[in-house]
Formats: sequence, C-alpha cells, structure tokens
Amino acid sequence: MDDSIFFLPFLLMVMVVPIIHISLFYTILKCIISVFKSFKRKSTQKYFKNNVVIANNFVETKEKYIDISKEELATFNTEDLDAFKNYFYKIFVDFENAYNSLDYNTMKSLSTPQLFHNYHTGITLDLEQGKKRIISNMQKKKVIIYETFSSTAKQVVTAMIEVSYINYTMDKNGVVIKGNRDFKVNEKFEVTFRKDFEKENITNCPNCGANVTGNKCEFCRTSLKNVEFRISSIKRIVDK
Repeated sequence: MDDSIFFLPFLLMVMVVPIIHISLFYTILKCIISVFKSFKRKSTQKYFKNNVVIANNFVETKEKYIDISKEELATFNTEDLDAFKNYFYKIFVDFENAYNSLDYNTMKSLSTPQLFHNYHTGITLDLEQGKKRIISNMQKKKVIIYETFSSTAKQVVTAMIEVSYINYTMDKNGVVIKGNRDFKVNEKFEVTFRKDFEKENITNCPNCGANVTGNKCEFCRTSLKNVEFRISSIKRIVDK
C-alpha cells in the first residue's frame, strides 16, 4: 500500500492543529480583554459615583466639608476664620443680588471674565424667552472654607456655602414656572474665589507676608498688585 495515503492525513493534522490552537488562543485573549475593560469601566463609574461628579454646574458629592487648618489660614495673613468666611460670603451674596437686579457692572466687578460671560449669556437667553429669576430673603446657614491655594501669581479659595432663600423664575406674564415665591428653600453651593497678582502697590506680600511699600517685596522680591478676590466658579451641590 502506498505510504502517501497515510502521510497525507498526518500532514493535514500537523497543519490544522496549530491553526486551531492559535484561533482558540485568540478567542480566549479577546474574552480576557473584554472582561478587563468591563471591570475597568465599572470601577471608574463606581469611583465617580462615590466621589464627585461635575456636570452642567451641578455637583453631586458624599464627601464631608471640613474647614482649612490654622496653618493654611495663616498663609492669607489672618487668624480670624469667621471674618475670612464672612468676607467671601459677602462677595457671593453681592453677586447673587446683582444677578437678581440685572446689575451687570457689579456682577462684572465681582466675577472673573469667563464667569461673567457665562452668566451674561444665560441671562440674555432667559430675557429673550421672557424669563426672569427672582431671589429674596437670603439667610446664611453655613460657610466652610475647605480648600485654598496660594502662590506668587494667584490665590484661590473654595468654599461650601449653604443659604436659605426664596428662589423662583417667572415667565413674561409673571407666572411662576420654577420654584415657589412663598416658601424658602435650602441650597448649597461650591464657590471658588480667585485673586491674581500683578505689579502694583499692596500692603503685605501674599508669598511671605512681609510688609510691602512699593511694587515689589523687599524680602522675597515678588512683584505684586493689590486686587480683590473674584468668583470664578459657582456649582450647586445636589445631595444624595
């Protein structure tokens, strides 16, 4: 009998088996990669669910807000935390009142250019649709300064501000379309304040705290300008 008859099936087996093994390995590898991606996606979703999710100027959080330490407070050349809180709360209230009365000049002086542009655009669209937001009887419930940053170029302070107030929106006919004009609501906000330094006279250097008599700190040689804090971000906190 011709040996080639037996050799041919053997040859086919030698050729096909590796292909089957490679195909099986590739299939298993795809499954492993798919499971890994699924696990990673769920882990990412879980992280953002349990921490902070920011979208459309709303913040969802479970984290507790805690006041900054005395050491952090000292970098702003003050030891009076309550006065520090009141200072930033007043900026927030003045901005909200200016927004309520459509006082664009005051809004512009209390906010960064980008934030003012965003609010001005939103107000313009509302007015074109005949809408107007009304707030009144604002009362402070809580202010927590929980994050700060200070350098030779800028200072940043972030606060959690909780207020009680009447807040509603009317249409062009004076009909309330959002909120309630008769009942107060409690709302919380994450508000970020920013101060940028340039050359000009200031009393104390924000970098080292030394007295300054000109446009440059004689101790650390930092060039300075005395400007006020402005609001750079306002996000409503949505409690879970």
